[in-house]
Amino acid sequence: MRTRLLSLSVRWVACLLTLGSLAQSRVPSSPDLDKLSAEQAQAFLAGFRTSRLNGDLCLRFEIVHKPRQGESLPAVQGTLWASSQGEAQLLRGEIKDAQDKPSLSFLTVKSAKETHVWISRRGAPAQELDDKAPLIPLADGLILSPFDLQLPFTHWTTTTYVGTERRRRPVHVFDALNRAGHEPAKVNFAIDSVYGVLIQATCFDTDGKKSRTTQVEEFSKIDDQWMLAACSVRDEKTRDADLLRITEAAHADRFKPETFEPGTLPLPAQPPADFKKL
Repeated sequence: MRTRLLSLSVRWVACLLTLGSLAQSRVPSSPDLDKLSAEQAQAFLAGFRTSRLNGDLCLRFEIVHKPRQGESLPAVQGTLWASSQGEAQLLRGEIKDAQDKPSLSFLTVKSAKETHVWISRRGAPAQELDDKAPLIPLADGLILSPFDLQLPFTHWTTTTYVGTERRRRPVHVFDALNRAGHEPAKVNFAIDSVYGVLIQATCFDTDGKKSRTTQVEEFSKIDDQWMLAACSVRDEKTRDADLLRITEAAHADRFKPETFEPGTLPLPAQPPADFKKL
């Protein structure tokens, strides 16, 4: 069962998961469109950053590239493992090529203390990415990158509360500044003001121009859990976009620790057995 974000009711989104937090957030809420004080904004952001999964999660997905002109490209298939270990949020992704063979795998680690991304192409040893150039596409012809799934900007040190506004739902908006010489230079992101889930994020280059926008499009329910069903990433210069759609999901108490070790990226990880279609 799927539903567009625009039509979500309050009781539905009470337990949503997003790729931004991949967790049920327990953040302080406030009345719709009330501006937060500095102390409230800090507490809200801290709650969002420390939200965690109720167990681990594995998602099967497809990514379709939609150019501004012309036909969409064939879907790229992949699998994503998500887990929390202490303060760190971990993601492992595996992408298949058009022949259904492993093409690229990646691992991301995000916490208040550190951010790392490793990739392995076609079974080669894992290499850590230079954080000055994190926007490497997951496959040829795509826009979507590990950066768009990891969303490291939510933990950048220089983050400022901008205000509270309505973007489909009431949201608290923040500006996160990257370190000098790194791209993107700034990210403006919006978090649902009541349920603490990331709704939208817009990247800006060093000239202050929009470069890409990530937008949550749909949520879906599996068992009693609402989770992300689809999100888009749009290149603001070309107006081309990628649509990531979750097709199946499986919960687990805890994945094996080696699932999130860079040295294991050249070989496929073992997925759970109990996937359910969204």
